[in-house]
Amino acid sequence: MTNRDRNYSTEAIVIDRRAYGEADRILIVFTPKYGRLDVIAKGASKTKSRSGPYLDLCSWVTLELATGRDLDVVRSATPVRAFPTLHTDLARFCHASYLVELVKLITQPDEPHRAVFELLSRSLVLLDDGIDPWMVTRHFEMALLNELGYRPQLFKCVGCDDEITAQTNAFSPVLGGLLCPECRELDPHAIPLSVNAQKYLRLLQREGLAAVARVNPSEAERGEIQHALESYARYVADRDLRSLKALHGLTSSP
Repeated sequence: MTNRDRNYSTEAIVIDRRAYGEADRILIVFTPKYGRLDVIAKGASKTKSRSGPYLDLCSWVTLELATGRDLDVVRSATPVRAFPTLHTDLARFCHASYLVELVKLITQPDEPHRAVFELLSRSLVLLDDGIDPWMVTRHFEMALLNELGYRPQLFKCVGCDDEITAQTNAFSPVLGGLLCPECRELDPHAIPLSVNAQKYLRLLQREGLAAVARVNPSEAERGEIQHALESYARYVADRDLRSLKALHGLTSSP
């Protein structure tokens, strides 16, 4: 566990929450200095709670905390940046919920990852500011996986180690990268990717969002890219993501 003072302050993003008793909430927050923390906000569910309105999912706040025997206790919460669009646009909120659930499932408690905090906060700002949510989400997935040590191999075949050539290849979430046609049988469930989809994934891996934004994949290519990254994220998380089911349900609605 990272050493913390008896009373301390930190920026935090709420990545999960649940009711505890009649009035309290257990929060999972992600912080730049301490990583993922479980804390308790006493009385947060009460109508007159001062902190409660600032402790919704995806909120970016400054927390004043006191160390506790089992869970640290929220003494106060003040907003760092409000996300009005996320809380009125269901589609964008579903994308944001997916980002925070990924962070919750892939990171470990009490392991600082300032770069992950900065990536998450920046991505939430972009979603709230109206940037293409598909693009923000794909960039986030790739950057998070890279940062946490799950960088997919997109330049060499993960089966034979030969250079990937410009043809339809397949992405294996289990093996963590592309398979050439000769090695495709190593993973019967590998996801076929067109040449353009592979190029976009490499661009995501090497460049920032500004460079990625200059490329507009077709709907079919978007589907390939999304399938590959979501499947890999699910494999790394080792479970299905509730937020992803909600997002798929929303996007498939007429």
